[in-house]
Amino acid sequence: MKSALKIKKLIKVLSLTLALVFCLIESGVAIPRIVGAMPFYDLKPKEIVLRAEFSTNYASSTDERKSNIKLAASALNNAFIDVGGELSFNAIVGERTVTRGYKSAKIIVNGEFIEGVGGGVCQVSTTLYNAALLAGLKITEYHAHSLPVSYVARSFDAMVNSGSADLKFINNTDNPIYLKTYANGEILRIEVYGQPLELTFERKSVTIEEIPAPEYDEIYDDNGDYPELYEGERLFVKYGRAGYKSEGYLIAVKNGKTVKIRKIRSDYYKPVKGLIVHGRAVRLNDIDNEICAEDI
Repeated sequence: MKSALKIKKLIKVLSLTLALVFCLIESGVAIPRIVGAMPFYDLKPKEIVLRAEFSTNYASSTDERKSNIKLAASALNNAFIDVGGELSFNAIVGERTVTRGYKSAKIIVNGEFIEGVGGGVCQVSTTLYNAALLAGLKITEYHAHSLPVSYVARSFDAMVNSGSADLKFINNTDNPIYLKTYANGEILRIEVYGQPLELTFERKSVTIEEIPAPEYDEIYDDNGDYPELYEGERLFVKYGRAGYKSEGYLIAVKNGKTVKIRKIRSDYYKPVKGLIVHGRAVRLNDIDNEICAEDI
């Protein structure tokens, strides 16, 4: 009897899988990459539906950053995560190098915005992180940025780098999970498909403390690094930023009612000291005036 039930389950799983594959072939997309091995036994096959989606905006990004986002998002497209399988962002997306098509754009390193290859990829990992949260998947690794980012609420970012920081989550459902990604130069959207959710999830970011930005450092351009910055003028080389302590909450909802509120993380985003440079350059007409005055 048990063997017959397992065979029926296997047939249903194979039917769903084949239907998904044929659908992909007809639509002209690649067959999904599989994370983990397919454990057909003891599955509880259900209809594959859109479990959750999340979008972020990158319309104001540079062309280089937009290119990086599209490249990383395309690597995640069609990813297939098995029951009990763990997705690693870095394993699927791969190293962000020039030879792999990534370009230089702004990245955050130790509380500073600097140029770096692969700038923008963290927006992809952050979008995926939030989609996974809303899909009820189990997050096993994430990392906050040292500074808050503009494209998502505090305590809902997910920084990655090729060497030491990854985003990982486990498919803790009874059926496979499937990802679709869309990046059109303005909006990045990631969709998570799988069995229907019994609960829906909402996110809540709470600011615990705002830490004022330190007073600006002010220096004079004695080395001539800013030859067009004249005496009496000043340049804000780096703007100060407030820091924050924040918390992220995941709210489970059923039939329109809150059934559980869970704090999922606490974060510290450090304040940034700004820098003002005062000019030392002298205008040519000022020099001419000084010469004329000496001739009188």
